[in-house]
Amino acid sequence: MKLKIRTLCTSAVIVAATLLFSGCLKDPEYPIIDGPYIQMYYDGVLDCQMTYVDDRGPCLYFDLTSSDDISIVSYNSASQGDKKAVYDSLCIKHSDTGYHGPDPFSNEPVKKCYAKDFTSISVVSNKAFDADHPAGTPLNDIIVYDAYSPYRWIKSGYDGDPYFYHARVLLSGVAPEDMTQLCALSMFTLSFWKFPDFGYEQTLTITVTTDDGVVHEFEKEVYF
Repeated sequence: MKLKIRTLCTSAVIVAATLLFSGCLKDPEYPIIDGPYIQMYYDGVLDCQMTYVDDRGPCLYFDLTSSDDISIVSYNSASQGDKKAVYDSLCIKHSDTGYHGPDPFSNEPVKKCYAKDFTSISVVSNKAFDADHPAGTPLNDIIVYDAYSPYRWIKSGYDGDPYFYHARVLLSGVAPEDMTQLCALSMFTLSFWKFPDFGYEQTLTITVTTDDGVVHEFEKEVYF
């Protein structure tokens, strides 16, 4: 009988503690937005850097930086004058003018978007990559494009909870929506899904066009 009483008492304590703990847990309180969902855009010098990932080899990533002539500038909901006009035009351009609801990503870097969108991305090498890709041939069908964007959700009319669509596709299959409203702090990455059959030292030329008509070209020496 003592064992049963002790067991019952222990169970009661566990249940009481569980109820007390669960009563303390509340859904997080997110800030409420009434207007454009993306409240910050950045512009500056488009930059391409390179790192190496063990299972993917060279990995190219794009973000913003500044130069001696050009500083990073922001356009946001609190801007005034010409900057506010630019911000408003970007919101209209992306159909982002009437969100009413919570913002679970308010403190995340993905909320800071690039002020320009991309229209094309291409990568070629100065050497043959394999039998199907001689020197100067686009490598887009063997390069993986990786990026996050809220654009599809915004274009849906804010259907459901806020989310950032993850595009991880071959560069040859990238849709315009995958290159729109990208994070300014880490826009997209490019990596290889296969290594070359020969030419383990190569010079890549990456050509990126933004929707203002500017063509950006970068050269990177890579080793596989």
